[in-house]
Amino acid sequence: MLAAVKDLGQLVIEKEGRRLLDVLVKDPNGGGNYQHVVTIKLREVNGAGFVFCGVEREEFDSAKVQRYLYRKGPARGADYSPTAKISGKPEGTFERKILGWFRVLDDKEISFTDQERQFLQSIRNELDKNGAEIRRAILNYRDEIPKREGIILTVKLCVGGTWQYVGDFQLFRRVLQDLVERKDRSIYASDKVCSLCGKLNNTVLGGVNTYTFYTLDKPGFITGYFDKKRAWRNFPTCFQCKMALEEGKKYIESNLAFKFYGISYYLIPKSLLGQHAPQEEILDILVDSKKIISLKQKEIDRITDDEEDILAVLKDASDMVALSLLFLKKQNAAERILLLIEDVLPSRLRRIFAAKAAVDEATGANFTFRCFRTFFGKSDSDKRDFDLNGYFLDLTDRVFKDRPVNYHFLLRFLMKKIREEFVADRYFAFAVNDGLMSVLFLEDLKLIDLEVEDVEESALEGLFAKYGPVFQSPLKRGLFLLGVLTELLLRKQYSSRGSRPFVKTLKGLKMGEKDFKGLLPRVQNKLEEYDSFDKGKRLLAREAAAYLLRAGEGWKMSVDEMNFCFAAGMNLADEVAEKIYGKQEVS
Repeated sequence: MLAAVKDLGQLVIEKEGRRLLDVLVKDPNGGGNYQHVVTIKLREVNGAGFVFCGVEREEFDSAKVQRYLYRKGPARGADYSPTAKISGKPEGTFERKILGWFRVLDDKEISFTDQERQFLQSIRNELDKNGAEIRRAILNYRDEIPKREGIILTVKLCVGGTWQYVGDFQLFRRVLQDLVERKDRSIYASDKVCSLCGKLNNTVLGGVNTYTFYTLDKPGFITGYFDKKRAWRNFPTCFQCKMALEEGKKYIESNLAFKFYGISYYLIPKSLLGQHAPQEEILDILVDSKKIISLKQKEIDRITDDEEDILAVLKDASDMVALSLLFLKKQNAAERILLLIEDVLPSRLRRIFAAKAAVDEATGANFTFRCFRTFFGKSDSDKRDFDLNGYFLDLTDRVFKDRPVNYHFLLRFLMKKIREEFVADRYFAFAVNDGLMSVLFLEDLKLIDLEVEDVEESALEGLFAKYGPVFQSPLKRGLFLLGVLTELLLRKQYSSRGSRPFVKTLKGLKMGEKDFKGLLPRVQNKLEEYDSFDKGKRLLAREAAAYLLRAGEGWKMSVDEMNFCFAAGMNLADEVAEKIYGKQEVS
């Protein structure tokens, strides 16, 4: 995966002609939550130093990213330039991040000319002298701006009558590069092979943590007898690959980040024919921002909830490009991999979308992964957090990687939600429909193993045919039709007396073989009591009884599967009734 990110970054660098500094500097408003810039203003007076001119607020300008010159440093130290971000409480940010940066003057490893040292020292003195006023102004702006919105804090200098940002000065740019290079060289080795490009390099770095799921702050991550100096063996990276890796990550986060039902994921393309081929395929498309915007604006079928998702477009590419889906959870400065789905070919995407199309045609609905999310979100609807993300992502992985799904495990979660909605009398029909579409989708992909038996054709064969193997056994069809008949009874009860007392007979959809065998005659008797056991319902009862008789004794089917077939029949009662009664109203 990291090699693919590096290749993409290298392609972006070459295609856009980016310089080293372009790669090193980060967008402080990359997430869109830092729209406010607070500037500490100082004016140069006749070449004799700077004087403090106040603190002002301005709006963030994306065209000024290089001029802000932001790059995050250690959490408890200064950043790599006198530009910092304030997310919550601003206390200490000015001292630690802005004034703290000027400690570079005390660093003997960084060389300055006398003129450069005097320039920086004058700024430092003026900031220190007016520190109390600067802190008050920052606090006032923090109180004015909503807490959920971040602030960018930076220094702005007037030199020669022109106001400039720190990134406009070669001195600040050089120091940033020196500091980054020194940090990178804190762990290194000479004349070693880079793990990403495979080339022998004069120097390989050992502390590259572009993705912070890799870290050396815990002994378990350090190879070589837990000696940190030998940690370069874990992930030796040359400087060029490190820069390309950073640019690749930056590009992916800006252009190829999507949402997947509350979980963020990144789309990472990889050419299977080398870094620069095929030129007209995904790698070329995805480094052209205009093409990306065009793709995102297309009205296309989707299998996720992200309106900008472009999987449906990428499915039409050739298999010379593979895609990885990185599901990543960010917690403050840390990143945790939730799931990495590697090497998904466009042909697999085509197969997935073909299965979606088949389900849509059969049900007249729109299948997306939301159907799975219905059952693999929360173990309890009253819970605040989604505690079933692991199961949901595992199911997603199985779909994309063509790995089998345990049908009975799936049914357990389907029926848990369906029962919950049935008992609470809430969204039972929606839950059953989502469950049926989920089963149809997985069956079309041949990821679940459904037991299929030979069955005699019936008057409702056309109905069963479009659902394929899902109801391809006498028992499944019998339970399905019994569910239809039961739903028609419940409707008749409700229309006659405003309630559905027969619901109690269904035991919260936890019925077993004995319950179902006793249910059919009870439904028939109740329909006769309501004088509603007409010709159409007699046909349903006769078909259901015939199928259940063929199933014999000792049904080898789980309680969950029996009740799922029954619930599906209840939910599709209208479709069955239309085939029997036509357009006339069922009494």
